[in-house]
Amino acid sequence: MHVNRLILTVSTFLLLAPAFVLGADLDGVNASAARRELISVILEYISLISFPIGLLLMIVGAYKLKLITEEGGKIGLSIPLMTILAGAFTINFKALLSVFTNTYFKTDFCQIIDKSAAISTSCFSTEISGLTGDLQQRVARLSNDSTAQVFIDNIYAIMGIFQIIGFIYFLVGIYGLKEVANGSAQNGYGKPITIMIASSLIVDLPHTITTFVDTLAKVGINF
Repeated sequence: MHVNRLILTVSTFLLLAPAFVLGADLDGVNASAARRELISVILEYISLISFPIGLLLMIVGAYKLKLITEEGGKIGLSIPLMTILAGAFTINFKALLSVFTNTYFKTDFCQIIDKSAAISTSCFSTEISGLTGDLQQRVARLSNDSTAQVFIDNIYAIMGIFQIIGFIYFLVGIYGLKEVANGSAQNGYGKPITIMIASSLIVDLPHTITTFVDTLAKVGINF
């Protein structure tokens, strides 16, 4: 499990690195647009592969459930049921993410860079402006408005990267539920559930940060 997570994380950064080392336009292609395009492709790729993986888990779970009836309960009922549940969660992981984000922030899951590689203007707009407004004004004063806009675009791209990492680890957490039921994991259900909660906070990073800052402000710590 640890090796698989490391491979997934390293692969993500290797895929993203070429777009982010381009600090200027190259052959007429805008670097910022290239970053968004790459992030969008990876986000959609994760969404696409989650369906067949989830479907396979559900089929495996159904087969194990069938074995229970044939072998007179030699296999624990929790194994096939959790496998089917993990499959359903994997197929609908974005809906499950919305459950987590609604629990903590009273808002649905929001993908910051959409299928057309455009920045979703309604996604985290208030939170992003609240976190970076002063910085954007300073950048604009030191250089110009276009440079300040590039700065904001890069912030959105960074949020997109965090969403990629959050997606991956959220799916890893779901699969961990199945591993615990199988007895393949050395830990209980607490670890995969914690991974799912943490990754949902990463996916919804602007709300996470603003909530953290607001909490600190309430106890008298201001930035």
